[in-house]
This record gives sequence, structure tokens and C-alpha cells, in this order.
Amino acid sequence: MNKRVLRLLVALFLLPGSAYAEWQVTVTPEHLQDALELSVSELNLTDASKADVFVADATSKVKQTLEAFGYYDPEVSIQTHQNTHRLVVNAGPPVRLRVINIQVVGAAERDERFKPPAFPQATGDVLQHSQYESFKQQLEERALERGYFDSRWLVSSIEVNLQERVADVYLGFDSGERYQFGPISYREVDGKPLRALNALQLATLTPFKTGDAISSRQLFQLQKNLIETRYFREAQVSFRRDQTLNRQVPVEVVVDSRLPSLYSFGLGFATDVGPKLQGEWQRPLLNRQGHGVQVTTELAAARQSGEIRYRMPWKHPLEDRLEFALGLQEDRIEDTDSVQTVVSVQRVLDPRRGWQRSFGLRLVDERFQRDSGEKGAERILAPYASFNRVQSQGGIDPLRGTRLFFQTEFASQALVSTSDFVSLRSGFRWLNTYQDRHMLLIRGDAGAILSTDFERVSPSLRFYAGGDNSVRGFDFRSLSPRNSLNETIGGQYLLAASVEYNWRWRPTWRPAVFVDVGNAFSQASDANLGTGVGVGIRWISPVGPIRADLASAVSEPGAPLRLHLTIGSPL
Repeated sequence: MNKRVLRLLVALFLLPGSAYAEWQVTVTPEHLQDALELSVSELNLTDASKADVFVADATSKVKQTLEAFGYYDPEVSIQTHQNTHRLVVNAGPPVRLRVINIQVVGAAERDERFKPPAFPQATGDVLQHSQYESFKQQLEERALERGYFDSRWLVSSIEVNLQERVADVYLGFDSGERYQFGPISYREVDGKPLRALNALQLATLTPFKTGDAISSRQLFQLQKNLIETRYFREAQVSFRRDQTLNRQVPVEVVVDSRLPSLYSFGLGFATDVGPKLQGEWQRPLLNRQGHGVQVTTELAAARQSGEIRYRMPWKHPLEDRLEFALGLQEDRIEDTDSVQTVVSVQRVLDPRRGWQRSFGLRLVDERFQRDSGEKGAERILAPYASFNRVQSQGGIDPLRGTRLFFQTEFASQALVSTSDFVSLRSGFRWLNTYQDRHMLLIRGDAGAILSTDFERVSPSLRFYAGGDNSVRGFDFRSLSPRNSLNETIGGQYLLAASVEYNWRWRPTWRPAVFVDVGNAFSQASDANLGTGVGVGIRWISPVGPIRADLASAVSEPGAPLRLHLTIGSPL
């Protein structure tokens, strides 16, 4: 709060019929000024006849406040000049810490993960009572988090020697024995036993078992697991301390499984595909085995798709699952129309840390037609694997982070497919922020299709460059080998890279400059990289960064300009 405002709060009427008499506070050392002004401002006096009482109360308040900061012998005086009255305080010499003796006994001594917080002061520091109390509270909370419910203070004292201006802190903490998780009960909000999910899935979601030593983090993790499954409308997890037996504390889980179907709709825009409408319907919990179903659709000028996906837990409902999918997609690839029907099955391993891994098999039937009238039909039965890892800080608008991904699949005419190939693709994103303002984003992509008969590989499996998230300044998927009719036909190899600098001009606005290079090609002689340079602006909206970029394809004749609009994280 403004110091002038605080001073006005202690302005008083001291003389009948006189003008306002202003009270001010001056203290040495100056770092105590705000604390004293706030302390004195709490006093209330509107009757001038009680001015003496106010002075006495103010003096008492000053001494009480200064003791909390380690000053036990202040000098307080009153100076009056016309209608201004000044409370002059000399805090005097401080009391400094001489001894800090902290001991923890009990079972916590043998608990390697029980780490008492560091005492916030050192010997020689001016005594701060608030720091002392804060340390005690932190130690008590840490003991409760680790299940030391019988913990107590054996010694808790500050011995102050005013003659020597020193203070000795003695703290002795007995953690007692550590309690254990007791029986776990699951019930609905109406009090009935939980029947919506079977015992196997509940046990998989529970990161502890009866008899394990208590950790509040594990209790919180159970609640988080239940919510993240989206099986329940709500979930609450708590200890039943009143039912403790032999230091085992029962755990009660209360959920609401009356979860209706989930619907979501969204409108979006990207210059690659134009305006788009997205819809989704979900039933996360179809049966007691934890199976769920999801239907998604997307409508855009360049792409229309629909998919139904059935999920079932494998070893863990959140981290290891099987997915069966059936989808249909119509896609406009520059000057080629493609219709794909896809049936797939995959196992997804998605640990909270580390690599997300997918292993699966998909059957694709693709029919395409170019603007020139050329038609084709391809079919592949392709085993595939993908690895993806994202690490970031900053939420929906990351300040730093990395993303690495690798994908591979293969097909053979000996296994139903109409072509033989091995497809490999990898990429990375790297983001860092310097001095809270300067952001650097570097990305790269590479791919190759190994095939003795590349002409048989369908258009949707080939590589293309250009567009919002590739080489800006070029149309979406326009960088590609072309046939004799100048139609894009897709490349056998892909190389693309980008360097972008953002300046955090305002908390929600960032101008940017960038350089993109890349191309898709089938022969080394055709590997001429297209280059786009440009400027942009980023607005950090509630739904994530919205990026507007004006890019010039400087490697093209006339260096044409294109506007790119996208929404989403740069990673």
C-alpha cells in the first residue's frame, strides 16, 4: 500500500475546532517503516480528548511490532510541529541468533524421504519470530504428509538475552511412529458400494495397498487418477482417522459414476485447411471393465473426417490401453482428392514421464483422383510404431520445452498390400526463453520412404512440405515433385527446418521473426530447398497462442507473400 495512504490513515482530530492534525511515523532502520505504519494505522482515534491514550497505545503497539522483528528495546518519542505530530522510533540494536539447535527423533530419523525443511535463518541473523513460526508449521505439515500422526514438540523455545543481544533457538521434534494405509473402501455418493468399475481396475488405479506406509502424495495421486480416467463426475479421497486400528488408517473413496455422455464442439481456423468445425461424443465408461467409446468428426474445406474409436485398458486405464478404430477421411492434397477408409488396432503406452509409445496395425483402402483425371486405388496392411516425448514448462503457453518424435511403418505385397515400402519419419521442437523476454524456437523434420517401386506408394503416404507448420510463405503441401501436368505427386524424402525468434513485448503479445526452409523430393537433384522468411504476432489467448504470420517465399520468382493463421502450442 502507498506510504502516503497509510499516513493519512493515522491523521487525527487532536484539538477541538482545529484543522486536521496529521500523524506521521519515522523509524530507524528504514526497512521497518512499512510494518510500523501498518501497525499504528490499526489504531482508531477520532476524539481529541483521548490523544494521550492514543500515544500510549501507539508506543505499546510499536514495541510489540518491533519485538517480532528482533528489536526489544526501542526508543519512542513524539515530535509536534503545528498540526503535524511525528512518532519517532529508534529501534535500537537488534537481537541476533547465537544458537540454532534443531533435533528430530522418532521413526522419521530412519525415513530417508523425510527431509525436514531448512531453518530459514542462520547464526548472526537478526531474530525473526515469523520465520521461526513458519519453520515449525512446515515441519508439522511435512510430518502429517508422511503419516506421523502422533508427532509432537518436545522442546520449542527462543531464549532471549537482552544484555548480550542474542537469542538461542531450541527445537526438539518427536515424529512418533509412522502410520499405514488401512483398508480401502469405494462407494457412490448415495452411500452404496461402487459397482460401476471392477476391483481389478480400481486396484490398478490405486498407487498403494493396505499396509503401505502413509504418504499424502499417494492419496492425492489416487484422486487424480480417478478424475483423469473421466469415468466419474467427481471423486473424493480421504482418511478415516476415527477408525484407526493398530496404526492403520482406513481410506474412503467416494465417487459419482452417474456420468452422462460427453459432448464437445469447436470452431477453428488455419490457413492450411480454412475454417473448420469439430465435434466429439464420448462415453468414457461403458462397462465395469473400464471400456469406453469416442466418436469424432471434422469438417473443413480441405479435409473432412469421421472416426469411431473403442478403448479398453490393458495393464493400466491411463497408461496402457488397447484402441480399435474405424475411420473415413476425404482429403484435398494440393491438386489431388483422396478418400481413405482406415481400420486399425494399436496398443498405447502413455506413462506420465518418458516416451509415449504406440504399436499397431492398420488396414488402409485409398482411392484418389488428380485434377487431370488420373485415378488410382491402393491398399496397405501396415504394422507401425511411433515414439513421442514432450517436456515443457509454462502450461498452454510454454516458456521452454522440447518435443521429439519418431514414426515408422512398413507394407509388403506378400501381406495384402499393393506396394512394398518402409516409411521413416522423425522430428524435433526446441523452445527456450532468455531473460524472461527473448524466446527462440527451432524445429526440424526429416523423412524417407524406402521402396523399390515408389510409384505404387499412395499419395497420402508420401511427403509434402509447405504451410503453417512447415515452410511458411508456401501453400499447404505445395512443395513436392510434380508430374508432366505440374500436379504435385508427393516426394520420397522430406527435409524441413525453421528458426524463429519471439520478443515478449507484453504479457499476452509477442512479435516474431522467422526463417523456414524445406522441401519434399524424390531425387537428390530435386532437393532444392524452398525458403520462406517473415514476421508475425502472437496473442496468448485463454485457449492458447494464436499466431498470425506474414511470410514471403523468397526462393520463388517475385517472392510472393502469404498470410498464415494458426492456434496452438509451438511444441
